[in-house]
Amino acid sequence: MPDLQRLTDAAVTKLLTEHALLYDLLEEADRITAEGDSPEPLLLGLLELRDMMHDQFAREEYGGYLRDTISIAPRYSAECEQLRHEHRLLLSDIDAMLDDLHHSPDETLSTFHVRFRDFTTRFLNHEHHENAVVQKALEDDIGVGD
Repeated sequence: MPDLQRLTDAAVTKLLTEHALLYDLLEEADRITAEGDSPEPLLLGLLELRDMMHDQFAREEYGGYLRDTISIAPRYSAECEQLRHEHRLLLSDIDAMLDDLHHSPDETLSTFHVRFRDFTTRFLNHEHHENAVVQKALEDDIGVGD
């Protein structure tokens, strides 16, 4: 049986860390655009975000709360598979931004804010969906609404 407190603590810690990094990257993009600096700090921040998300997604999928959710409530396995698919899409989006920043930084910086805000919105929606699925499974498991 999964440890419900571990699932909750891990989710909160993950969200706070990722949201802080997203905010920092948006601020860094603003600063670089305003000051005409090199995009190098933005590249490094995106690499850090990508690595962190890759590791977190792997933990969720292979021993983390997505796997635990399916063990608690197998009926959510299709939703969990959709969340896994979204993990791949989100990482692909970061890879595309990194590639564009690396190969054509001037052009990319002019559109980076819009792309990154869109990415952030999709990522936060993904996180909300992920948390909702886990919450539904936990509520089912502990008998809320009985």
